Amino acid sequence: MAGKYKVFLVMGVIEREGYTLYCSVLFFDPLGRYLGKHRKLMPTALERIIWGFGDGSTIPVYDTPLGKIGALICWENKMPLLRTALYGKGIEIYCAPTADSRPVWQASMTHIAMEGGCFVLSANQFCRRQDYPPPSEYAFAGLGEEPSPDTVVCPGGSVIISPSGEVLAGPNYDGEALITADLDMGEIVRAKFDFDVVGHYSRPEVLSLVVDDQPHRPVSFTSAAEKAPAAKSDGTAKP
Repeated sequence: MAGKYKVFLVMGVIEREGYTLYCSVLFFDPLGRYLGKHRKLMPTALERIIWGFGDGSTIPVYDTPLGKIGALICWENKMPLLRTALYGKGIEIYCAPTADSRPVWQASMTHIAMEGGCFVLSANQFCRRQDYPPPSEYAFAGLGEEPSPDTVVCPGGSVIISPSGEVLAGPNYDGEALITADLDMGEIVRAKFDFDVVGHYSRPEVLSLVVDDQPHRPVSFTSAAEKAPAAKSDGTAKP
């Protein structure tokens, strides 16, 4: 799809490695090449009994002709230190796929855009009960009686926000849609002039962040380490 339509594609997936599932984001370039992934660092609530935990080796920011692109997933966007790691890599197009359709999510996205001096693109699903398996196979908890097939169970709320906090497109709650906006990258410069959280508005002698960006594996073999160079972390990279 990315190669066919000549676009950078950022998409959420459930990834399987061995017998463990991860909530992940995949990145592709306009030639259809896979660039890398981000694994959700901290699954939320009951997600922790289903998904594994990511580590610091998959917090990438990709330097592309459009700008520096990265992503965090749903509620891990509320983690200030994780956001700061992306700011430290110079993120300019901050993608935030989510399942949170509440109005308060929009406030979080606006804050991140202004805090990071970046464009925020948050995508959320719009779906109805009929998009899921039938009641005998799938039940919606907390809704009381079984909803009708046309009942909206997630109303969306996809949005694009500028570094100044201006909403450029959305939030869309009207149904499945494609939202677009022209991004003036000069807005990033203007925003950073006022507030650069990892630059002139930082106080590293008082507050600083150290990120362990090495992969953490449950089993490693010394013979393999002797034969091959250490695995390179998935950090800021050019496609």
